[in-house]
Amino acid sequence: MIVKMEPDELITFRVQYLLDSDPLSATTAFPIPVRAPTYAFATTMPLATQLGTILRLLNAPQSIDDAAIQVYKDGDFGAYLDLESSLAEQTEEIEGLQASRKNSLVVRTQLSVRVHAIIEKLLSSEGSDLRRALFSLKQVFQEDKDLVHAFVALGGLNCLVRVGNCADQNYQNYILRALGQVMLYVDGMNGVMKHQPTMEWLYSLIASNYRSVVKTALKLLLVFVEYAESNCYVLVSAIHAVDAAQGTLPWANIMRLLKDYDNADAELVIYATSLINKTLAGLTDQDSFYDESDLLEQQGMETVIQRYMSKPGTDLDLLDQLQLYEAVLKFEDGESDGQRLPQNSLRKTQRCRPGSGTTERRKSRRHSTDNSPAPLTKVLPTTVLRMTPTQATLDEDDSSGSTNSTEFGSGIFQDKKPRDSAGVTPGLRRRRERAERHKSFLKEQEEAAANGIFAARELRESYDLEDKEMLMQLKRDHTVKDLTQKLCNLPTSPTQEVPGSRAIVGDMSGLISKAKEGLAKSKSKGEISRSSSVDQELKKAEPKKSENELHWEELVRNMTRPLNLCDLDFTDLHSDDEKDVLAPRGLGAGIPPPPPPQAGGMVMPPPMMPPSLAPPPMFSYGGYGAGSLTNSVNSSLNGSINGELANGNNTIKKNKKTVKLFWKEVREDMIPQVIGKTIWDELPNANVDTQKLEHLFESRAKDLMTKKQQELNKSKEIIVLDHKRSNAINIAITKLPPPRAIKAAILKMDATVVTREGIDKLLNMLPTDEERGKIQEAQLSNPELPLGSAEQFLLTLASITELGARLKLWAFRLDFDNCEREIAEPLMDLKQGIEILRQNRTFRSILSTLLSVGIFLNGAPVKGFQIEYLAKVPEVKDTVHKHSLLHHLCHMVMESSSDTSDLYSEIGPITRASKADFADLAHNLTQLESECKASWDRLKLIAKHDCAPPLKQKLVDFLADCAERIISLQIVHRRVMNRYRKFLLWLGMPQHSVSESRPNEFCRTLSEFALEYRTTRERVQQQLEKKANHRERNKTRGKLIIDMAKFKTKEDVADAELKQLLGTPSADQADGTLTWRRRRAEQLRSPIARQSEEQFTDGDDEILESLVKTATKASGNRTTPRERKRTRHADRKSLRRTLKNGLTDEEKQHVSALIQTY
Repeated sequence: MIVKMEPDELITFRVQYLLDSDPLSATTAFPIPVRAPTYAFATTMPLATQLGTILRLLNAPQSIDDAAIQVYKDGDFGAYLDLESSLAEQTEEIEGLQASRKNSLVVRTQLSVRVHAIIEKLLSSEGSDLRRALFSLKQVFQEDKDLVHAFVALGGLNCLVRVGNCADQNYQNYILRALGQVMLYVDGMNGVMKHQPTMEWLYSLIASNYRSVVKTALKLLLVFVEYAESNCYVLVSAIHAVDAAQGTLPWANIMRLLKDYDNADAELVIYATSLINKTLAGLTDQDSFYDESDLLEQQGMETVIQRYMSKPGTDLDLLDQLQLYEAVLKFEDGESDGQRLPQNSLRKTQRCRPGSGTTERRKSRRHSTDNSPAPLTKVLPTTVLRMTPTQATLDEDDSSGSTNSTEFGSGIFQDKKPRDSAGVTPGLRRRRERAERHKSFLKEQEEAAANGIFAARELRESYDLEDKEMLMQLKRDHTVKDLTQKLCNLPTSPTQEVPGSRAIVGDMSGLISKAKEGLAKSKSKGEISRSSSVDQELKKAEPKKSENELHWEELVRNMTRPLNLCDLDFTDLHSDDEKDVLAPRGLGAGIPPPPPPQAGGMVMPPPMMPPSLAPPPMFSYGGYGAGSLTNSVNSSLNGSINGELANGNNTIKKNKKTVKLFWKEVREDMIPQVIGKTIWDELPNANVDTQKLEHLFESRAKDLMTKKQQELNKSKEIIVLDHKRSNAINIAITKLPPPRAIKAAILKMDATVVTREGIDKLLNMLPTDEERGKIQEAQLSNPELPLGSAEQFLLTLASITELGARLKLWAFRLDFDNCEREIAEPLMDLKQGIEILRQNRTFRSILSTLLSVGIFLNGAPVKGFQIEYLAKVPEVKDTVHKHSLLHHLCHMVMESSSDTSDLYSEIGPITRASKADFADLAHNLTQLESECKASWDRLKLIAKHDCAPPLKQKLVDFLADCAERIISLQIVHRRVMNRYRKFLLWLGMPQHSVSESRPNEFCRTLSEFALEYRTTRERVQQQLEKKANHRERNKTRGKLIIDMAKFKTKEDVADAELKQLLGTPSADQADGTLTWRRRRAEQLRSPIARQSEEQFTDGDDEILESLVKTATKASGNRTTPRERKRTRHADRKSLRRTLKNGLTDEEKQHVSALIQTY
């Protein structure tokens, strides 16, 4: 039964906690208190916000940063709940939890915290503390099946190997017992398979002087190679690595054990030979088989076999393993003479050999007698590097071995084929044709309107040319440096004279007087006709202009410097960007402004409107006709909107009343003809599921409130902090990103989101535990009221673990300040941001999808909406799951356009521009100009004193360079702002709004929306990944490897079938143990020896023992002979067969020919 929850429902569960902060010294594994209290959970509120209240209710010792919630049902611990999600999103995990009074939600320490506590204790403890910790480690893994997976994933195996390398034999025994418990779980075995250092350590323990250590290591290695054939390659690679580091041949440790004839332990020798046979049997290609068998033969394997087989009283199991090795070697050499392999052999056919152009085949080292192969070097053979098979399969259930098969069976060798691109449909072709016709129609309108504009512009430019020719007479040959030098040399008082300065002063004064006389003369003669307003402005301005201002105007007119500022390239800003799109253009939107007056004072009438240019309609859709949807809308919404419009009405038929989006519509009459097409005419088609939208955003009666109630709720907020603290936080958060995005930014240390100043503000606003507790209690007691902005911000900061340490570390990485860059970089960011948004595919997909959603929810088609509505998208929530519209928008965009991005990472310039105040930027630019002009006067004062000529020249050059830089900044600022206004008109913003728009506010709206979109998109992706990982985790969670059919004998299978027939539980289901037969060697052992070894034996040791016996005694489970890949040599045989049989005459000729070539 699945728990069904309403959006605002409270659900009650019993809550308990565990004392598990120190897993190695946990006193109890049962939750406390025994009489569990109840707690009413808010179904739609994240569990993280309710965790603090639960901890205080239980008086639990866990801290809120280290706590987790686990399901406890039917006496067993279940899944861990996601604290970032609500209970409504995890209904499958809490299914049936209310069926019994013994079920509860248990607060305990997080898995990662417990694993790090175990690792830290193992690495830091010594003596008796380390012995107790290692001894209890196996029991900890037995009691908590989830801990094994976390232990393997978080580096626990590295810790065990590190401690085991430095420990004595007692500690090594404890570690091997714990490692055996880890390998009993499928998750643990999968982790060991991927961790080669563990295999290297186990192989190195075979050389130990202590029998119990060697025995346990051999048992674990046998279980490892028996689990999957691909593990044989992992073991071979580990053997080569260990022996190469020691400077010995591979398999040296095992061969040393087999050659210890005087002190040989029959059981250890049986395990060693079984390991050799199991490993060789798992090698699927003949080259790998012969490489390893030749290494064994080179170290005297044949002598070892003869010694044991000729020794009287040899154990029968050992004889079976030795005979098996001999039989397999003969069989691979093709000399078995039809003899059948023993029943416990896994391979009954020759191994696969690679194709060869000759009829020869490779044989073993033993097969040759005259010319043995050259001694192998004590390095890792190159063949080991390619031992991993490409098609290894595991003889086990698909549910438990899927990860192994994908690890060894696929990977980099499989090529991915690109997906075929979809063809052009007839409907899409028709829509493109209609769009082209509409585009050509708009182009004709623009050309018709531009004819009158260009005529008036040419007339004005002819008048401006005469002004320029007159003003250029001021001083045409002077450069910036010359003018600056002359200004600096002017005397500050009439009584003070400098030698040689009189001519310069006279020259400058003559230039100024000539300019004034020229201006007065040209005005009296009427050479330049100006309006009365312009004449009055000139009369007022002329007397107030100083010499510095006149020189500045001269520099502006003579400016030819490229627009490169602070290594930023602004050269793509042309003279076209000087045109102000908001300048008055006449009576109508499509009528050009009148030309300037002629010399005689007559004013030319405005040009007539072209006959084909009709006034724009009051309500239309981009040329497709009133009363119908646009082409993009008609092709969206999965075709469900087509044909649903009422007769003559611009409404969409819906079965349910839905939530409306209160946006401002973009209309055709808002857009000037100079802009032409807007972004709404170029959006791609977006498909949305109207039925799903109708269900998610259904307008519910209980959610409707009167206007009076809404006003009352707006005025009510949960205020916990004192007035002074609240005001300080509210002032600080105005300079910070939204609280929903700050957490992700701090966790990622994203400097593009929080600046250096913002980090200092956050450090001053760290919430205390008392403040966090008060806010959470107030929120739970009044869930219907929103938190105050300061309280919500502190609650968001409180959910970040180790906030102070993160911010201090982050602040260490950041610091920078430059006056010129403070002006140039925001302008470059704004310019680049505009270019990015014009071409960004994700931005267009988001707008198109949101437009389609809004058209359906509002029930009326529109051309577009104002971009400022993007700030309200996260606030619109559905009435079912209380997810925001942005949450569903992310789903729709990801499903319809898989190649889209998170948008925020692509609009970095917009984000940076949102943090700059462009009003202050313009003020700072003016201040720079004033400071530069004032510096000229300061340089004059400096020149009167004893100033070295080199320093003076450097100052002159510096000021001249500064003047050019400031002029370049002014040009860039003017052109970027004009380009920004054109961009706003392209977005469909009305002209009156464009003139009032501030770039930083506009960029902040887009940046915050993009940040919200990225945060929500990552959360959606994380939820999908969590669900997928949870499904994969449930396949192997708590599953023992003894459940695999490979480790069950025929007796076990028959016993299980009989018990299933009788209706009684099987032995492995009851206690997890397997029945096994006693061996003859066990009977021969003395009772005292058996008693000494059974001191550390428990149920799981019996499982391990049974698995070892199954691996060594079980008969082959292959019904059909297996065909191995053939060797790269034509007729390869074992080393023993090669040495005995010698070379044929043909082979001898071939070898002699090879020797002659050298």
